[in-house]
Amino acid sequence: MDFFDFDCAGEVIRVERSLADMSRPRVHLGAFASSSSRPPALVIERHAALPAHARVAEGPLGRCRFLLEGARMQVEVPDGMFQGELVLRLAWYLVTTTTLGGVLIHAAGISDGANALVASGKSGDGKSTLSRLCRASGLELLTDEIVQLFPDGTCGGTPFRSDEDNVGRPGRLPVRCFVALEKAASESLGALAPLAAAQLATSQCFDGDVFALPRVEVNRRVLGFLSHVQLGTLAFRKDVAVGSFVRGLLAA
Repeated sequence: MDFFDFDCAGEVIRVERSLADMSRPRVHLGAFASSSSRPPALVIERHAALPAHARVAEGPLGRCRFLLEGARMQVEVPDGMFQGELVLRLAWYLVTTTTLGGVLIHAAGISDGANALVASGKSGDGKSTLSRLCRASGLELLTDEIVQLFPDGTCGGTPFRSDEDNVGRPGRLPVRCFVALEKAASESLGALAPLAAAQLATSQCFDGDVFALPRVEVNRRVLGFLSHVQLGTLAFRKDVAVGSFVRGLLAA
């Protein structure tokens, strides 16, 4: 059986290659290939038919049946890029929440190589636009879709993307700012109350459904993260100049 190893914030996810290949039109995997010699945190194998007692995970991307035993997950899933992405999202969720003690959040992660800015918000608030503009100005993109957040104030990139051109990269970096996004005629950083930041972050956390963390634990991890970072509302226009503004925030 042929496998592909991925870097998940320093941990290794080992996925049967057919599953990885299925996801490639949707998920950028190249930068996340791992050559680490450490034992994998999770190994995922594909099976044609699992026993009747297999559990079911389903959502907007599709449906799969699975058996999870320790660090080994067997999945039964039809062919398709969405189904491949579903399996990889489950893998990232499991390793992030159980092995690494973090959460996954719908957000963009932007870096200057030393520090990161995490921008969250509902669909349409401008995460992909901000990511594209910052990348065009020379900043690095961790992801424009799903960020790993950790209670020590760090974040990690993931291979998931909402815009095909917004290719992320792995790495775990200290977060300088957590921001909500607002469209405006010029760039500025306004206030974001701690309660509003907590409500935004928890509302955008991914729920693993059958693997879901208790809500109180999600809140604990999010509040731990927010206690280490600057909070703000980033107003910006659709102009590459926002990249210089974000670079200044990261260097401050």
